[in-house]
Amino acid sequence: MEVGNSISISTGKQWSFDNDVASHFDEHVQMSVPVYQEGHELIGFLSDFFIKEGSVFYEIGCSTGALIHKIYTRHSQKTETRFIGVEPVQNMIAQAKKRTGSLPIEYVHNTIENIDMETCDFIASYYCLQFIPLTKRIMAYEKLYDALIPGGALILFEKEVIDDSKINEMIESCYLKFKLSRGFSVDEIIAKKFSLEGMMRPCTERENRKILAEVGFKQIATIMKYGEFHGYLCIK
Repeated sequence: MEVGNSISISTGKQWSFDNDVASHFDEHVQMSVPVYQEGHELIGFLSDFFIKEGSVFYEIGCSTGALIHKIYTRHSQKTETRFIGVEPVQNMIAQAKKRTGSLPIEYVHNTIENIDMETCDFIASYYCLQFIPLTKRIMAYEKLYDALIPGGALILFEKEVIDDSKINEMIESCYLKFKLSRGFSVDEIIAKKFSLEGMMRPCTERENRKILAEVGFKQIATIMKYGEFHGYLCIK
């Protein structure tokens, strides 16, 4: 099944970020996710409040390195500052290394569940944790919170389900129209939707805020929202 941007999924198979997806990922995700690049830009602006000399920045699910490259470029003149991208798909890391070349950006080929995080000042997770089963996701949030210094921040972007079923139906319809307007065919949209079933596990805003508060974040604010796509700033 074709899902757009020269990406194919075998009939009956779930979506995967492996295989040939990495080489077409940037184009596909920018067409699929509203205000995708604007979200990166906003994270860059917000990073100015948290990344200082000697800071550590993590991106969880760094994919092809677009965001971590942007953050590095913004703060590269700060001394003893580290930039660490965590990514479970080796092909994505290969694309990220092509993008960032010899720049001193560190890549960890692993999942958030299986790494030991260093103390850090700023973390970004851009549409990543929604793919982790909820039981493991809560542990991931705890790990992110524990790694942050007091006053450090997590930027979290997630696709969510709307609590009200009628409104959720409207928002889902709007998103389908958005994808059609970006050039995806009906067949490609349906194929992608089927491939994500059981793979992506979005929560509601209420559920996400509850988890974030329960792991310890005291300040949780919406910083960007487009339909079911939601960005949070969470300060420890």
